Amino acid sequence: MNASAWAATSARWGDECHRGEPLACHTTFRVGGRADIFHAPRTIEGLVGAVELCRGLRIPHVVVGGGSNILFPDRGFRGVVISTCAMRGIADTTKGIEARAGETLAHLIDHTEGQNVRSLSFLAGIPGTIGGAVAMNAGIRDRSIGDMVRSVVVLDPKGRVREVPARDCGFEYRGSALRRDGCIILGATLGCEGPSYDRSEVLERKSATQPLAFPSAGCVFKNPPGRSAGELIDKSGLKGLTVGKAQVSEKHANFIVNLGGATSAEICKLIDIVRQKVYKSFHVGLELEIEVIDG
Repeated sequence: MNASAWAATSARWGDECHRGEPLACHTTFRVGGRADIFHAPRTIEGLVGAVELCRGLRIPHVVVGGGSNILFPDRGFRGVVISTCAMRGIADTTKGIEARAGETLAHLIDHTEGQNVRSLSFLAGIPGTIGGAVAMNAGIRDRSIGDMVRSVVVLDPKGRVREVPARDCGFEYRGSALRRDGCIILGATLGCEGPSYDRSEVLERKSATQPLAFPSAGCVFKNPPGRSAGELIDKSGLKGLTVGKAQVSEKHANFIVNLGGATSAEICKLIDIVRQKVYKSFHVGLELEIEVIDG
């Protein structure tokens, strides 16, 4: 790892850069070992420069947002973890609401509700950033952020920064063509059309049905077509199943929670058990919604 190259890159753009950074501090699961380098660019230019350096030197790298949908291994990441969390900013333009990739969904809702607009308030309680939410098309059962997107600015695998109209983003249930194609989300322009949502009611429903008192990465598995992953896991008798300090939530079976001091290995073991048992019981293969990173 060329430490001097990274020091020069971070100094050029005024970015935050740390060696040996514990990744547990940057994920909602609160697990994961240390990254060789943790780099948090503040600008699009800084992020592009960091990615270009990694690609040019063939250094393993991964770009993350708020860490709400990701699981790093206990051994950490041998390479560079680039975080978009310092890339903040929201602006009202003639095209719509422009938000940078690292802006939180909570701040986005604060911004729109400050203008008496509540069509984006269905995103309340999702602990992610704009970039991650757009990439995985985050949302609730009847509404996703892709429904609100007008265009997305990305860094594509060829190193080009370009704007992609919503129709070409390939939004699908908890996914997008942008994510499948390896594009890095730099920002998005959102519209405000659609029904209004009561933020308090959305948060109350989540609090009543989800284990918000414990660290987790949200729903671990995607719902199979016409089925509920949580219901399948529950009916397989797995609610409350514990491996070490990791547990299939007793409140919502599609959540795995960290009871305090869980390891990534324990969470992965639970994931394997759940998949095997659900397949044995219902012949349904559960697909991961979270991203498991190979260190």
